[in-house]
Formats: sequence, structure tokens, C-alpha cells
Amino acid sequence: MSNKITKFPISFSQRRKNTLGPLSVECQVSGRCLRFHDQSSILESGEFIAVDVLSMQIEDEKKPHKICELIITREDLLEALKHILPKKD
Repeated sequence: MSNKITKFPISFSQRRKNTLGPLSVECQVSGRCLRFHDQSSILESGEFIAVDVLSMQIEDEKKPHKICELIITREDLLEALKHILPKKD
């Protein structure tokens, strides 16, 4: 049997996604990301979701730094996303 190991290529972007985890969405240009909390609160006025806005690096640290927290509703987020269309050239 051969001990040769074939490594599968992984992109830098995929490596970052794996590091941040499934509840994070990285900004493609600013070095910031959104990290969604894993549970929401359902009230009469909607489903409230907490989202942390993180700066990816402070000085030489590798840990994300929390800038602020947003509380948004799932309904508002989905409604806003419906209105975003691909740019036509």
C-alpha cells in the first residue's frame, strides 16, 4: 500500500469561511464580518436576530474584535434581500 497523500486544493476564501464558521459572513472588501447568534427570539412583531459586527484584525492580533451588535428581524432582512438585483452592465 502506498502512503502517498493527495491534498485537495482549498481556496483562501474557503479557508476563511471554515475559520469563521457557518454563522459568519465576511465582507469581501473591508476586513469585517457579520456573526449571527445561533438562536433568535420570536415575538409578536417578528423573529429577532442578534448580529455582531466584527473587525477581523486589531493591530497584530488574529482574533476578531466586536465593533457593535445589531438586532434585526428575519422578516426585514429577507424583504430587503428581495429588492437587491444583479447589476446590469
